[in-house]
Amino acid sequence: MKINGVDADGSVPVSILSLKNKITGVIARLSNSRQTVRSITALFSSNIASSALSAVGGLLVAHFLGPEVTGAFRAYTIPLTYLIFLHLGTWDGISRQIPYYIGKGFPDRVEALASAGETFNILVSVFVSFGFLACAAYCLAHRNFYGFFGWLSQVFCCWGIFYGSCLNSLYRTLDHFVTLARIQFCQALLTFGLVFSLPFLGFYGLCARVAVPASLLVWLSDRYRPIRTRFSFDMTNLRELISVGLPFSFWGNLETSVWSATELGLVLSLGGVSALGLFAVASVMRASVNSLPSTIYQVLTPRVVANHAKEESVRKANGRIIWVTVGLTGLMILPACVGSFLLQWFVPFFIPKYVAGIPVMKLCLWFPVVQAAFLPMNVLFAAGRPWLYGRGIIAGIVVFAAATYLLLPELGGLLAVAAGSLLGRSARTLAAYADLILLAGREA
Repeated sequence: MKINGVDADGSVPVSILSLKNKITGVIARLSNSRQTVRSITALFSSNIASSALSAVGGLLVAHFLGPEVTGAFRAYTIPLTYLIFLHLGTWDGISRQIPYYIGKGFPDRVEALASAGETFNILVSVFVSFGFLACAAYCLAHRNFYGFFGWLSQVFCCWGIFYGSCLNSLYRTLDHFVTLARIQFCQALLTFGLVFSLPFLGFYGLCARVAVPASLLVWLSDRYRPIRTRFSFDMTNLRELISVGLPFSFWGNLETSVWSATELGLVLSLGGVSALGLFAVASVMRASVNSLPSTIYQVLTPRVVANHAKEESVRKANGRIIWVTVGLTGLMILPACVGSFLLQWFVPFFIPKYVAGIPVMKLCLWFPVVQAAFLPMNVLFAAGRPWLYGRGIIAGIVVFAAATYLLLPELGGLLAVAAGSLLGRSARTLAAYADLILLAGREA
């Protein structure tokens, strides 16, 4: 006999318990979905605002300064872009292990790994800073003030890159992404404000425009950091971070910093300082449009890692992310098409000194489309498959080099590098998809 759905002995039927569990599960999933949407909205709003400020700031830079000056400054940024690999994968190790151990329920491991990673990146920042200070002192001794301030700006940038990026990798939970979005917006706002110093300071204003915001990023990231640790150079924890992060970091740095530095170096060697200035403005536009796929990738990656730690299933991870990728890729085609049309009248009217860069600007608008299609690759990161991740990058680099070489006689140095890079990134994405499909097939 049952009274109000309860057996006479006071026990609750299994069917009712099962229904309650299902309802609880649905409520939990809806809550997580709301948190995810809130984080993506906060980060996307911040990135859109930051990208808008960056785009307008980049256009004002192009309005105030010619491509020769902007190209001369970008030449000082190339060495640091190559040196990013010195973090030895500690950022990637923290980004992967923190959500992994949170999913496993080991908070003590999170704090220990964060401490080891921070200490190591501080030491790297000191080491790299010393090298740039030596270059700045040499230029000052020879009364080369462009060189002095150019290298000095990279001292501040290296702290923003190494220590700042390490701190940012601690922001792995949904609520912390909102804080990170605010920090990034403050940095973008300061960077934009400093653009108005360029009519008076010229090249030196460009130096201040990267050095001061980098310092602000480090200060804010440290002040609002989600994990407070004591500095400890623990080799056991550091080895774990490097062993996990270095394989991904190697390929990740090859794909991002080394690839970007190679773009700049090829443009400079094949087209000169003026071509480098044209490419710099096109790169600003590329980065601005790329804010949406970057935001979604940033928010979804720790969730994919945490879910994989519980389920250990590539197929389930693919099912969660594939339709987001399809919609996002289709969405990114719109600004590429509209932007290509608008550039025809916008550039001659607002930044006439950069009319020669319109073709490369149009090409750069298609990079975010390829980046949106690359979104499922965080499944390989979660599964701990660095070689599969890297094979696609090797394919992309080969296509990049071959396409640039073949297109050089027809398009010239600037366009050949941009077109070759776009084709290389497309090949990287297609090759990575093939590996991801094979991995899911083996699991089945």
